[in-house]
Amino acid sequence: MRNIKDTLHYKWFTEVWNLGNKDAIDKLMFADAIAHGIGEEGKVMGAHKFKDFYEGFRKLYSNIHFELLDVISQDDMEASLCKMTATDVASGQPVELSGVAYTRNKNGQIVEAWNFFDFLTVYQKLGFTLSK
Repeated sequence: MRNIKDTLHYKWFTEVWNLGNKDAIDKLMFADAIAHGIGEEGKVMGAHKFKDFYEGFRKLYSNIHFELLDVISQDDMEASLCKMTATDVASGQPVELSGVAYTRNKNGQIVEAWNFFDFLTVYQKLGFTLSK
């Protein structure tokens, strides 16, 4: 069994999100990587576009911290169970959500990612409602 700290997911969530190191994106993500489950169109194409998503996300939430509860690695794939805590910038309210990140990796970089996070619960706690 692999130590969580030895995984690409640990490096990604620690360097990019917890430490706020935007430059780590280029180090840990292929330039033409695809990230599913984020962005306005449901996916982001390329590290450059991921940086746009990243900057927008950091404008909405401060004090972002991801905790990896578990990581499973097999061949070129990793899956992690995550918990994020942050502060909603607009309201100052604390935010907590859980989710799963799943990636295909090559040479220590993310090639393709699938993100499944419970933003609906966050939006409901912040007072947003669904309209028809």
